[in-house]
Amino acid sequence: MLKLENVIKVYTANENNVDALQEISLQVPSRIFLAIQGQSGSGKSTLLNILGCLDRPTSGTYTVDGADTGKLSDDGLASLRNQRFGFIFQSFNLLPRFNALENVMLPFLYSPSPPENPRAVAQQMLEKVGLGNRMHHLPGELSGGQQQRVAVARALVNKPGVILADEPTGALDSKSSREIVDLLAELNAEGKTVIIITHEADIASQCPYVLTLSDGRITDLKSPKNAKVSQKVVASL
Repeated sequence: MLKLENVIKVYTANENNVDALQEISLQVPSRIFLAIQGQSGSGKSTLLNILGCLDRPTSGTYTVDGADTGKLSDDGLASLRNQRFGFIFQSFNLLPRFNALENVMLPFLYSPSPPENPRAVAQQMLEKVGLGNRMHHLPGELSGGQQQRVAVARALVNKPGVILADEPTGALDSKSSREIVDLLAELNAEGKTVIIITHEADIASQCPYVLTLSDGRITDLKSPKNAKVSQKVVASL
């Protein structure tokens, strides 16, 4: 369970305060597939950064499986990020001089308990995303869709419970976009919590839950009609 209560995030720019998030209250249970949509500047990425413990709220509380992240040190937050979350970004964030296999192995450098055979685990993840025959290719030798699959494999190697994807289809063509969303849906069906940030309505429409942000506030939440009360996203509008 990811739970935010009255979360506010304020940035200071040129001595002016910018209210990025305003009194956000949100509960995301495990094994949910959620899209967060909104226009540029609505607070989508700020919300994702707080959910992934990449940033802290100015006020309010954020708990992950009951643990108050506000009471964790920076090292504690880093450990939680590494063990609990997998990140996927629009720009792929692959190291250009490392091949696909080496890029997927990178999270093990920061893991407190890496597997005995990290190369084998990385190979398994690349095969899972359909790139078993491309693992020794450099990012520049791969298409955009293939690079994003490498990023998905990298997000999976530490076996996180939550996948956070920030505009994962923003740099892809329509065919590759559908393939990435289908892959994320498969991961959700296997038990992963998947949260996608997107400004594309057609991408959001493929997710069972769709949360809309505007000016730092939650303005709408669409959910499946058959969602169980004990297993659904809850937001304060």
